[in-house]
Amino acid sequence: MATDAITAAADELYALVPEEFTAARNALAKDAKAADDRELADRIGALKKPSPAAWILNQLVRRHPDELDELHDLGEELREAQASGDGKALTRIGGERRRLLTALLQQAIQLADAADRSPSRAVLDEVEQTLIAATVDEAASRALDTGRLVRSLQAVGFEPVDLDGAVAGEASAAPATKRRAARAARAERPTKRTGGPKEPGDERRAAREQAERDAQAERDRAAREQAESDLRDARERADAAQRALAETEDQLQAAEWNADELRDERHDLEARLKELRSEIAVAEHDEREAERARAKAAVAVDRARGDVEAAEAALAELE
Repeated sequence: MATDAITAAADELYALVPEEFTAARNALAKDAKAADDRELADRIGALKKPSPAAWILNQLVRRHPDELDELHDLGEELREAQASGDGKALTRIGGERRRLLTALLQQAIQLADAADRSPSRAVLDEVEQTLIAATVDEAASRALDTGRLVRSLQAVGFEPVDLDGAVAGEASAAPATKRRAARAARAERPTKRTGGPKEPGDERRAAREQAERDAQAERDRAAREQAESDLRDARERADAAQRALAETEDQLQAAEWNADELRDERHDLEARLKELRSEIAVAEHDEREAERARAKAAVAVDRARGDVEAAEAALAELE
């Protein structure tokens, strides 16, 4: 089937380092075209190179499956606790998630460094946000589990995560590996039981621990609300910055057009100046020639006047 074929091709491509992606994708598309499957060739050719954060996440899925399974398990517990309003469970799961996220981010750094792709703080933030999204939303968890992410994911509270264009190939086709069996085995582990009568000190200690858990839950809730508020503020600032960028781009375009017009005008003026200099040179030459002609004419006039005076004198004598 075409869906299976495109998913298989994506599984192969998204396991590669980004530098190898384009050449490998083009080769697979060429093979599909040679096999007279133009639709598959077009779909393979349309696959996008993963973002830096998505590449790291895809590597985490492949290289650290046990930790990813643990994250998925925590996500299931978190969603159940959220649905039932179990504050104690939310507090416990929140602590376990922070511990696991710290470990996964360290592994992400090691994977990237091993491939000479040291991640920036912004990239690691995207990795962390995607891992958090996978615990919040089951569909996001399945998307991460494919190992074919094109971009990072972002959770807003407990709302469904936007997965549009986030996964290459079939989004629901996560690889069936031993992680599935490991997850099922963990789910069937017996819970620890304690017996024996409780001492008064135990009750006081349990009360203190409960109070601490409640306080931690409240801090986590406040931190979550603050994080959501910070996210909204950041998005507003990003929107404002985008609008400002658009305005400056419009201003730049207008300035470029104005500069082009002025350069054209300068070119015309320089050409006209060159013409005027040539015309001035001709006019000055004509002026000098006219002055010489005038001088000759003045001499001729003086001579003619002398001749007139001589002729008048000769006529007077004859009279």
